[in-house]
Amino acid sequence: VLTNLSLQYNSIGFYQIMKVMTTPTVVIIEALVYQKYLENNLKVSLIPVCLGVILTSATDYRLNMIGTIYAVAGVLVTSFYQIWSGTLQKSLECDALQLQLYTAPLSALFLIPFMPLFDNYTIGAPSSIWSFEYSTTNVLCILGTGVIALLVNVSIFLIIGKSSPLTYNILGHAKTCFILITDFIFFGRPLDLKGTGGIVCAMSGVFWYTHLKLEKVRIEKEALARTSEPPPSVDAPSGDKTTESSNQYTAVPVADAGTDKKSPSA
Repeated sequence: VLTNLSLQYNSIGFYQIMKVMTTPTVVIIEALVYQKYLENNLKVSLIPVCLGVILTSATDYRLNMIGTIYAVAGVLVTSFYQIWSGTLQKSLECDALQLQLYTAPLSALFLIPFMPLFDNYTIGAPSSIWSFEYSTTNVLCILGTGVIALLVNVSIFLIIGKSSPLTYNILGHAKTCFILITDFIFFGRPLDLKGTGGIVCAMSGVFWYTHLKLEKVRIEKEALARTSEPPPSVDAPSGDKTTESSNQYTAVPVADAGTDKKSPSA
């Protein structure tokens, strides 16, 4: 809701900049609140990703007070939402669909009090919600949008649960670059230095981040494999070995049968 309000009250350029700010905000919140610190090389890899997306998608930087408030609130809420999506799945030991089933009714109840503030319920007004034409096409579009939103939310929970909120943000930036590349190829968007340089910069950061994460996983797996290996057995030297019979049996003295008997008289 807050991101949509940010788009409504801000220019597209400022909206895109604040949307990119979700990535460093996630890193800061995880460090300050959850004491989960990101390695320095991963922090550096985020710089070309954020700069590239800003160069590619941001064109106009006009802003205003109410739009800035919505934008900052949207960044904070989105960051906490993504972090909690991962922590809840781990603490509750649930999957993406179970988390969606748990959070969807609560989200609907939370939005109900805000509906009168942002929608027009004046009877007879042309922009009123009561004047909306509920045709078959419009109803199908509403239902289709709901299904798509469900799939998007489940995919968000699935990606964050299997990786991390930061990785989900990097994937989102890669998706933005992919959309722009398809725009260049299939829809004839003119090539310019700023757009092309932004895509190259962002994708370089994405590949760099992916390489560092995969290398980290590989090192952790190797360390785990080394700690789980049994210690090597130490064999005794060949000169100290004794025969099996001598190890298993010891000589037991047996008294002479005739020593306890009296000798016969002469």
